[in-house]
Amino acid sequence: MEKPQLRYHPRVLLSWEVDPGHVPPIIFSNNQLTLCTAYQKRYDFNYFTEPHLLTPVGSYDIYEFVNQNEEIEDKSFDLVVVWSSAVTEANMPYNTKKFGCPTVLLVGDTHHLSYPISNLLTYALLEGFDYIVSSYNRQHLHWFLSAGLRNIAWLPLISMYTVTHEWVEDRAEAVAFVGQLRGFHPRRSRLIKSMREHHVPLIAKTADRFESAKLYAESLVSFNCSLNGDFNLRNLEIISAGGFLLTDRLSPFSGLDEYLSPGFYCDTYTSESELLEKISYYLSNPRSAIDIAKKAYEKFHKDWHPVHRINDLLNWIYNGFLPDVYSLNSDARTSLSLSQSGLAETRLAIYEPIQEIHRVEERVKVFISGDCPEVILADLLDLPRLDLYLPKDFTFLKDVNLPSFNFNLANNETDDSWDVLITDSNFLEQNKHLALKFKFLFVLGDEGQLLYSNAERLMKVRLLRLSDKPGLLLRIYDEDSMNYVVEEIFNRKCYPILDFVPDVQVIVDIGANIGLASAYFRMYYPDASIHCFECDPSAIHLLKQNALEIGNCQVHPVGLYSDDVDKVFYTGLQTTTHGSIHKSLYSGFPRLIELKKASSYLDGLDLNRIDILKIDTEGCELQILKTLFDRLNRIKLIYLEFHSEEDRRLIDQLLGSTHILWRGNILDGHRGEVCYLNRNYVPCNSPIQPLGR
Repeated sequence: MEKPQLRYHPRVLLSWEVDPGHVPPIIFSNNQLTLCTAYQKRYDFNYFTEPHLLTPVGSYDIYEFVNQNEEIEDKSFDLVVVWSSAVTEANMPYNTKKFGCPTVLLVGDTHHLSYPISNLLTYALLEGFDYIVSSYNRQHLHWFLSAGLRNIAWLPLISMYTVTHEWVEDRAEAVAFVGQLRGFHPRRSRLIKSMREHHVPLIAKTADRFESAKLYAESLVSFNCSLNGDFNLRNLEIISAGGFLLTDRLSPFSGLDEYLSPGFYCDTYTSESELLEKISYYLSNPRSAIDIAKKAYEKFHKDWHPVHRINDLLNWIYNGFLPDVYSLNSDARTSLSLSQSGLAETRLAIYEPIQEIHRVEERVKVFISGDCPEVILADLLDLPRLDLYLPKDFTFLKDVNLPSFNFNLANNETDDSWDVLITDSNFLEQNKHLALKFKFLFVLGDEGQLLYSNAERLMKVRLLRLSDKPGLLLRIYDEDSMNYVVEEIFNRKCYPILDFVPDVQVIVDIGANIGLASAYFRMYYPDASIHCFECDPSAIHLLKQNALEIGNCQVHPVGLYSDDVDKVFYTGLQTTTHGSIHKSLYSGFPRLIELKKASSYLDGLDLNRIDILKIDTEGCELQILKTLFDRLNRIKLIYLEFHSEEDRRLIDQLLGSTHILWRGNILDGHRGEVCYLNRNYVPCNSPIQPLGR
């Protein structure tokens, strides 16, 4: 089909954030100057061969850059467009207004990682853009309006690099997926794993846009899963190639329902079971899938091609017209959000961490007490996998004009537990026992200000690329104490690798925290299966993502102990590594957790073989070892951290008959790290023999 044409050709200055060879810059005009950040090329793709100039990474004076660059002859512009994402903060030029023409901020990802909305809001306000446009996240535009910005629009997938394919009628009975998995996409990884376990005829791979289009066109079903409730590029990439789109159901505020009309131009699923059911249906009824794909394919070329959105943007700027579907009129929360703009800081401090939890977990249970401002609930309605629990006397949405949502009514005295509690200090004072049941807590004051939260850590994450294992990219909390742990494990080798110990197939990491020790073991035991046990919610949040990077690594979100028992667990103040059932100067927020008897729980998992056992549980090591007494003689290596001299002596007695203390690092009299080697694996030619023998 013939590609639609641009209707306007102003002189455009485009500032682009990412590697143009991977995500090609938008062509707004045949009279355009494109600036790209001095990116680090990590892809073999080379889709963009148009002339472009490289700029500094991060914040720089774009007006000065243009005017001092001798390669740029025409330094006057009719429009300045900046593509920026708070996730990377790689492209935040300033002085855009000095060009004396309209300025547009193209909002990149606001649906994941550290302060994605807050950081972009700050940048947009400081730079004072005339127009704000989101390509992926219509549900977040009300935040920009609430912050005082105007001329705000959703132009879906305006940034899409379009590779079409001729229509294919005869298709393979297969499900196609092209994209990244591993730690960055936990839900997508879970669903792909489930399809494989259920023997779905799946073709899952990474590929360039041309190979992808061919695969979509020739497969009966094309699978998509958003990163975190975003209307992502793959939706239209699949449709533009003639593929049948089966994607995850998003919130009504995302625009997907209005745009793609599930059941007519695509189909959607909400859960793993529904995904498998729909795949089974369409593989058995191929005509249904092909008919839907055909209608969507024709609709794309008629109305959805990104060129149409570019024309819409330029028509809006120069003629003042924007179709209603791309405005904020369809988000019923807009007026409420605007009226409660004074609470924006508190609202974002609640929304962004919960959005990050939502990215990793399949379902998130949130309890909101009745005295919280109604706007906080309204903000959360665009997270499609949230289960919202409200008090039985909950009435504060009666005057808010919102679409119909199903809420769960909960009794304050229920024994149920939830993931998140949002409450005010008065309610919490009257229901102190509730705070112990929640993983994450937000407490508001009388004026709606945030008094306390234990979820702020989730927003302070950085990436750790391990040089000894290329491609292994871990997520760690950006804390000084965590930097110390990284140094201890990867540089000072606090878990010494004994390469003479043979046939390591199973590693059990009790007190795995965010998975750094497990990642370290993976570097030396590439084929071993690893089982991680952890009970701190903040640590589990990163552990689940890091386990996907580590590979063949299973996360068990449970604490092990000497018996089945409930204990109060104190979250670490400075780092998640200080979390313990023993209160100390380094521990803070308490919550009630259910601990499991280590031996019984491992039996339930059929973990009869353990080659390497690592235990770091801040004072519970001895109790766990005692329950494993009958299998200690089969464990080849045991790594422990002890927290008292008494524990060290008792641990040595417990292991003395089966293991020898091979190495250790005594930090002080009551704390140290030790490595015990099974006596059956002590080298015969060990150079160190007991004196007098």
